[in-house]
Amino acid sequence: MEDRIHQARVIKALTKDRHIRLSSLDASPLWDGVRRGHPHLDPEACACLTELLSATALLQGRTVFEERLQLLVKGSGRAKAVVADCWPDGTIRGVLDLGDAAAGHWIQAPGVLQVMRSNPAGSPYIGNLELVEGGIQVQVEHYLQNSEQIQASLTLWCDPGTGEAGGLLVELLPDCPPARVARLVQAIEGLEVVPHWERTPEFLASWISQGEGTEELAAMDLFYRCRCTREALLETLRGFPEAQKADLFKEGDPLEVRCDYCGKLYPVTRGDLLPGQA
Repeated sequence: MEDRIHQARVIKALTKDRHIRLSSLDASPLWDGVRRGHPHLDPEACACLTELLSATALLQGRTVFEERLQLLVKGSGRAKAVVADCWPDGTIRGVLDLGDAAAGHWIQAPGVLQVMRSNPAGSPYIGNLELVEGGIQVQVEHYLQNSEQIQASLTLWCDPGTGEAGGLLVELLPDCPPARVARLVQAIEGLEVVPHWERTPEFLASWISQGEGTEELAAMDLFYRCRCTREALLETLRGFPEAQKADLFKEGDPLEVRCDYCGKLYPVTRGDLLPGQA
């Protein structure tokens, strides 16, 4: 039942004229997962995190969901750091650290956007780009243009009042005629008049193709849930230097470690990390 509550779906498609590739997402279930998983965040903060989750899922679709993708935004706005983590099995999770409450925007320069891609076959790729003026969709478009040399438009939305959320990533393919580009720009700008609840992946595909239809290339079900386990936590902590592990217990035993992504508390005893000192 929990998975059904937080299940979203990304659809990647190609217009039948083969000039435009698009990925679309109804992210409202992700909003629900964020609100339940981060009760200390207000609705606007949850909307910021949901938008980054949406952007990450749409970017992951560019590789047909074959890799793990993490986006990290560190800035000087109301959000000090926002992280989204999407896995090939459809698991997605995120966290937001609050920053300057007096700042004008949630995402604000100076700062950095970090993109980390990893797959079982190779070493992780990590790219860093200085933040520019604008929100999450502007940062991701800037990354695609400057780091991957891709002409793309990203549209994100999340209503803090209703939780209606989603995203649309549109890419121009080579040799797209100027007249088709102009029609695409008009369609993207015209999306402002479409209510959020109406922007289903199917509707968005039809809207961008302007009724000519699309060919579905891939799809992925997303589930907002954490991947943390006590065993994984202990494995990480056991890799710390002996002095650092001993220092963890200087104020008593046992220790409680909280997962940043879901808030779950894990008890850790001295014996778990320092055998013979239980």
